[in-house]
Amino acid sequence: MERRASALVEVIALFFIAGLIAAVAIPDYDVKRPEIQQKALIASLKTVRSAIDRYWADHGASYPSLEALESLDGAEPTVGPPSDMEVYLRHMPANPFTRGNRVGLPSAPVGTTDWVYDPATGVFKPNDAEERRAL
Repeated sequence: MERRASALVEVIALFFIAGLIAAVAIPDYDVKRPEIQQKALIASLKTVRSAIDRYWADHGASYPSLEALESLDGAEPTVGPPSDMEVYLRHMPANPFTRGNRVGLPSAPVGTTDWVYDPATGVFKPNDAEERRAL
């Protein structure tokens, strides 16, 4: 009987410690969430911009079309050989702030697409908030 009682106390102590750790860790995640999203956004920007630069170098100093980037939304897997842009970028990454991957022209109002791309200059930017369009 004494062993059962000590086992019960050990289980209660284990739950108490787990609850204490959760109480400390969960609020910290909420505070760091914007920082994590910002880092993910910068990583996505680097990936797409690098693919656009490689495309530009391989295609006689011409940037991919808006349609080429729009086709990378991942809705339908391609069968057969990859398209011109799929060689450089398999799919358009999601904007971590909107969780979407729609691409539009720079004239699109903020928030109407997840990314904006200018095929004349190759400039690729987030479109979820005005302050992030400067990245």
